[in-house]
Amino acid sequence: MTEKENFAKELKRSLDEDTFVKIQFGKYRGDDKDFQKIIVTKLILKEGEHLSFNFKYNSKDVVKNFEIEKGISLADEITGKDFLSATLFTTENDFTIDHSKKRVASFHKKKPSLKNPAVSVHNREKARNIDPEAKYFYLLGITTEEGKVKSGMYDKFKQVDKFIETMDSLFRASALSEKDEIIITDMGSGKSYLTFALYDHFKNTLNKKVNIRGIEQRQELTDLSNGIAKKCGFNENNGLEFLTGSIEEADLNNTNIAVALHACDTATDDAIKKAVRAKAEIIVLAPCCQKYVRKKIVVPERLKGIFGYGIHEERLAVMLTDGLRAMTLENLGYDVKVFEFISSEHTARNTMITAVKNELKDIGNSKDIESVKKEFGIDDFYLDKILNA
Repeated sequence: MTEKENFAKELKRSLDEDTFVKIQFGKYRGDDKDFQKIIVTKLILKEGEHLSFNFKYNSKDVVKNFEIEKGISLADEITGKDFLSATLFTTENDFTIDHSKKRVASFHKKKPSLKNPAVSVHNREKARNIDPEAKYFYLLGITTEEGKVKSGMYDKFKQVDKFIETMDSLFRASALSEKDEIIITDMGSGKSYLTFALYDHFKNTLNKKVNIRGIEQRQELTDLSNGIAKKCGFNENNGLEFLTGSIEEADLNNTNIAVALHACDTATDDAIKKAVRAKAEIIVLAPCCQKYVRKKIVVPERLKGIFGYGIHEERLAVMLTDGLRAMTLENLGYDVKVFEFISSEHTARNTMITAVKNELKDIGNSKDIESVKKEFGIDDFYLDKILNA
């Protein structure tokens, strides 16, 4: 491992373990005679943790904030290039990397000269819906053992928090809130970040008797999740279990809430079919990779000026697919919402469809759906095929 790699390793470790205080870059070798040095501190914005770079000139300071990973990359890029010296201050040690004029590096470790992390908090976030100190977050690699969200996992943590906020709102506004026992099926549970948080919220926050099944095709992820559930006391005897299988094969008998997040392409439609046939009261979807409809679209002649570009046609396919899914659920007696559940800054897969069964809602007809399909030449919509089978 090179001296520069050692320095980068200590920087990442200090951020992960929350021992980071600051970085000071010196011995500038650039062309700007007014420039002095850079001081980097950690900053907490409402969007999450950032590294704040203070570019110090003789006559002014210029501050630029970067997401943690981008900040780490920038620090690595300028070390030994624009600056011959950099010192990382942590609460445990100081680490200095010095370069000679020929760019030969030396790496030094000393006792800490600063004890308290210099963290600024701007636009503090509202109260969280999940607890970062929960054991499963540590076992899933989102937090440190002390319950601090790791620098590279803040976006995932924020996704989970927003998901629980959404589920809580849907549940409290539904007839299900009167029930003492809730059955939930998570189709395509993956590494199960959301599934664990969902179980914890219903059992320990809402004080409900809850049974959750996570369905996942990959055996290694099912084994991982069941192992973590056992370590947390959340195993099948207490209402949480993970099964290996596909969405199409999933057993949704008696399911009250059906969840399918990031089920790719027509797997979302399979999830809708299973949930509707199980008469689930709440359905929550986060679709992605809507390729099926794109192959079927015939853009009307009068709209080709707008949708004749590849990227626009792709977005049109996404909107048509999810729009037709929402319309279908409306026609089946659900109150439906389609919204951005988290900023695209945190994930590109950010559309959520929620459907809550409304027993008083008139069952619609398919005229509007057929009209949309006809307008765009969609003669084969996958969801029609499986619901009518």
